[in-house]
Amino acid sequence: MSRLFSLLTGQAFYVISVYMMMLSLMIGAMVGLVAWSSWINSQRGIITIPNAYYDYIIVGGGTAGCVLAARLSADPRHSVLLVEAGGHFNWLSSIPLATPILQGSSNDWAYRTKSQINSSWGLNNQSSACPRGRGLGGSGQLNYLLHYTGSKEDFARWERSGATGWSRSDLEPYISRMLGVEHTHTTHTSYCLNNYHSILMSAIPQKTSDIQHKCHKDYKMVKNNARPMIHITEVDVSDSALGQAFLDAGKELAEEYEDLSFSTAQSTVFKGQRWSSLDGYLRPVLGRSNLHVMLNTKVTKVVTDDTRSVQGVEIKVGEEPTTKLIKSNREVVLSAGAINTPHILLQSGIGSRAQLQKHGIPLVSDLQVGYNLHDHLNLPLYVSLDSPVSVTLDKVQSLRQLWDYMIHGKGLLASSAVVGVGMAESDIGLMLFGMGSADERTLRDIANYKEETFRALFPFSNNTTQEGLVLLASCLLPSSRGTVTLSDVDPCSDPVIDPQYLQHPHDIACMIRSVQMVIRVSSSKPFQRLGAKLHLPVLDECQHLEVDPNNLPYLECLIRTAAITGYHVGGTCKMGSPHDETTVVDSLLRVRGLRGLRVMDASVMPTPITGHPNSIIIAMADKAADIILKH
Repeated sequence: MSRLFSLLTGQAFYVISVYMMMLSLMIGAMVGLVAWSSWINSQRGIITIPNAYYDYIIVGGGTAGCVLAARLSADPRHSVLLVEAGGHFNWLSSIPLATPILQGSSNDWAYRTKSQINSSWGLNNQSSACPRGRGLGGSGQLNYLLHYTGSKEDFARWERSGATGWSRSDLEPYISRMLGVEHTHTTHTSYCLNNYHSILMSAIPQKTSDIQHKCHKDYKMVKNNARPMIHITEVDVSDSALGQAFLDAGKELAEEYEDLSFSTAQSTVFKGQRWSSLDGYLRPVLGRSNLHVMLNTKVTKVVTDDTRSVQGVEIKVGEEPTTKLIKSNREVVLSAGAINTPHILLQSGIGSRAQLQKHGIPLVSDLQVGYNLHDHLNLPLYVSLDSPVSVTLDKVQSLRQLWDYMIHGKGLLASSAVVGVGMAESDIGLMLFGMGSADERTLRDIANYKEETFRALFPFSNNTTQEGLVLLASCLLPSSRGTVTLSDVDPCSDPVIDPQYLQHPHDIACMIRSVQMVIRVSSSKPFQRLGAKLHLPVLDECQHLEVDPNNLPYLECLIRTAAITGYHVGGTCKMGSPHDETTVVDSLLRVRGLRGLRVMDASVMPTPITGHPNSIIIAMADKAADIILKH
């Protein structure tokens, strides 16, 4: 008996010792991560007292602003100031699966839309959340990390609307430079052939030798870039049963849908950590003597003179009651995002005459600022599974997952849990989010769902071991357009955001087709082998309708009640022809009617792209830097 007791106590001591050793290592890794974050946040180049003049002033240190600051400051003769309203994101932002926790934090503007009429019935006050990153890195530090660079037709629509020079072939060199040569598998000949048509269509006739020279120059720019600026990680189907099932479901549905394309998700993750334009472009160059970065500094307006030339920007530092003018010798570039850029312009007297008169703001330029807002809507539909193949709270909180992430940079925490993306018929899309269970309070609050709506959509949300997934249905090319307007003359007040979701009849028809495709995917053989069961919610707003996947009035009510933002707000400073009165900036991104002012962020996108815009905004900002330096 004594020998047995000794053996058991010895084993117990061994297990406890191993556990304590693992815990110590993880705590050490955690402390190291926090220390690394603190070091990153104290890098050189962050200033509190600016110079009186800079050549270039960039407003907004988000996805586009980080690229512009790095590119424009590459020439030591150019002085550059980057102004960001927020501070640093904390170390949690580097963990991909922690994305939802960041929403509603101090690093989120945490906007809410105006109460919607045609949508958001199941949300508090019928108001949709509108998360926007507030801090260095912007929404690129807050998003779900999905990588997509658009289709050729996305940019062909832009060109047809008057945004010349922004075709896919025009952006290709910048996309390739962003991804590095490890992702560039083109030869000099194929690269020239892909870009030949856009060169021939140039407004200025060109000789064949000139065309060949341009091709060689562009290809050389791509070829010589050995270091990827943005790192991409793709879901490995050999390690993801859900990823394999998704691809197999796409094959099964191929004959039922036109132009169907299913693929595993690509994410901007590097060695288990979030990788944004802050990491790839700005952070490596912080400390340049000609590049200054001001944090926790709000730009209240752009200052112009009587000749409509931009003099600089007015800034408000922290909680200081007064503002200060910083002058620009060359240009001011607004990169504050699709909500804050139009807000700054309107506060500066640049916008529609009627709105500015309403608030008593002197008119500088009468433009359609804040109009043309477009966004994707996502309808989440929950599918329970019998097979243990998804992310659950129980797994995430296990010692093994913490060990895998802290020590090896792998495991569930190293992914956003997005497994696959699909599209068909040019405008319907879906996304597979491989989360079987999640914290109700976190997910409910970030979307602003009513409690009863959330629980109807996610019946097993508080079961920490429940296996399952969420299929998000989306209309990729919505026709509804909304607005960003002023609430008052105080530049520190939130703007009024009215996306007017589902206002256009096309969008509800498109969303219904997407929901039908989601239903079809959940019933496909690959998912049935995993024990998939779709749970269509019983909603108070739709109680008079039969819950049936073939009941179109029910599907419409479901969409109008439970669809939420896809986080892809854009279009509020529309780029296009200077002869089109609805445009705010021309194809060179210059604000119409003013000198020395450009815009480069998602607000310039004339129409949505069929996917996730973050990566294409990086490429656009790189191209914008070339445009600015050439002019």
